Amino acid sequence: MSIRPAFLLRAPLLLVVALAGSSAVSQAPAGKPETPAGGFVARESITVTNLDVVVTDGKGNRVTGLKKEDFIVVEDNLEQLVTNFSPVEQGRFVLPVEETPPAPAPAPAPAPAPAREKMPRTRIIVFVDSLHLSPFNRNRVLRNVEIFVRENVKDNVEGMIVAFNRSLKIRRKFTNDGRDLSDVLRQIEDESTMGQQDLSDRRDVIKAIDDSTTADEAAGRVRSYCQSLDNDLNFTIDAMNTTINQLAGVEGRKIFIHISDGLPQSPGAELWKYISDKYPNSVGLMSTFEFDRTTKYLSVVQAANSSGVSIYAIDAAGLTVDSNISAENRATSQRIDAFLEQNNLESMLSLMAEETGGEAILNKNDVLGALKNIEKDYTSYYSIGYRSLRTGLDRPHKVEVKLKKKGLTVRARRSYLEKGVETKVREAVTSALFFPRDDNPLAVGLEVGKPAPADRENFAVPVVIRIPYSRLAMLPEGSKVRGRVVFYFVVIDSAGKQSDLTTQPQPIEYSAKEFEALARKDFVYSVKLIMIPGGQKLSIAVRDDITNQTSYLQKSVFISAFAGEEAAPRK
Repeated sequence: MSIRPAFLLRAPLLLVVALAGSSAVSQAPAGKPETPAGGFVARESITVTNLDVVVTDGKGNRVTGLKKEDFIVVEDNLEQLVTNFSPVEQGRFVLPVEETPPAPAPAPAPAPAPAREKMPRTRIIVFVDSLHLSPFNRNRVLRNVEIFVRENVKDNVEGMIVAFNRSLKIRRKFTNDGRDLSDVLRQIEDESTMGQQDLSDRRDVIKAIDDSTTADEAAGRVRSYCQSLDNDLNFTIDAMNTTINQLAGVEGRKIFIHISDGLPQSPGAELWKYISDKYPNSVGLMSTFEFDRTTKYLSVVQAANSSGVSIYAIDAAGLTVDSNISAENRATSQRIDAFLEQNNLESMLSLMAEETGGEAILNKNDVLGALKNIEKDYTSYYSIGYRSLRTGLDRPHKVEVKLKKKGLTVRARRSYLEKGVETKVREAVTSALFFPRDDNPLAVGLEVGKPAPADRENFAVPVVIRIPYSRLAMLPEGSKVRGRVVFYFVVIDSAGKQSDLTTQPQPIEYSAKEFEALARKDFVYSVKLIMIPGGQKLSIAVRDDITNQTSYLQKSVFISAFAGEEAAPRK
């Protein structure tokens, strides 16, 4: 007997997903079945939290040769026992001295000492924030970045280019071809930016304040301008979070290089001060707090620390001069507070970098030296791990890494979000749309059938998912055994429009005797995806709800606008 409940999901790209569950079985290839799991399953678990730690001396040089006993790790005010410790030097894991195996007994040919292990993988994401960049500053910095990626992106170091200008575009997916990335950055130099327009708009606002006759008149003009800046800032932060969240399922050291002319903590703060200077009895400065967006930046910090991403923020404006000196501002009635303006643009860059174990690169016209320091950060560091009890819930934790030796500086992320299983799976299945994930412990099979017209615009694509019963954990309850599988579906089209992620739980129940006969067969789940014509990429996850073992699969699907039409009869 098959039960086929219907489910419906509407997604932004006019994608409709209709799901149908089935408990049909089919013969699986012969093989020794695994014993189904049973008994009590605890939801709390002991997991290892890993931290990448950079240590420098007073001159900024990387410090090597430290042991795990030199480090103190504190989580939520409680000191933790460091259980995992792997120094990385010259881009390779190195066995600590205390873990070096003893010398072998004398022999005719001495065995080579296993001094080095495999090279860790590094991922570098260059995020060009054209919404907050002027063309001159962008191109000056990108020329330095071009040299950096050309020299450093190779072998186990991969790079990706992301551009944002009110829309988020991955200009090049991860590759270890540094020259290819350099070419993409060179192309971006010829594209428009919004930074110059913002400067022009600000000059108009300053003139409007000068021409105003009341504080309310001036405040109305500034508030309208700040709302526009705030809108752009929200889009930018959302784009940063989207990019960082996609990296959650990607392995390796992750370096996020953000390039802008600065991001305001409070959009237009210097203009409210300008009003306050002209109208001393006004409440101009109080309006600065109305637009304070520190909380939004903290969301980027949380996303980065949750995904193991270190942020390196480059202020492309470099060494700036007092804006009051410029010709267009010499005739203004008041002076823009240059210190407030600069601090407003740089403070959040510093916050995001410091909280995630990266660095803010400020007040530098030539950033090539700072970029070389980034290379040192991912080729010379310490990977530290400690075990702690996990609840399975999404909970934030503060973490601090200290050194017993004095005079050294430690950089590492200062917090992380403990992610529950559900959150991890949802992030990983979405991330797999952009970065393929090959992880299939449940031996899941995925079959995509022939599309058929569903209505005038959409097509139904039949999909069959098979899971060997021998891979599923079933818990005994009296004379029955019960299990539960959760399916996750998300689709992206060729234009980059992504559907909402939908999940469908499927309970499994048999008598113990029936289940014994299914040991060599598959649990089958049927689904129909309603898609628009064109290229689509499907990402699915299948999770055993008892053991939390999860399989991830991706499949590219092309749907012709003529799919399912019968061939016209020959005349």
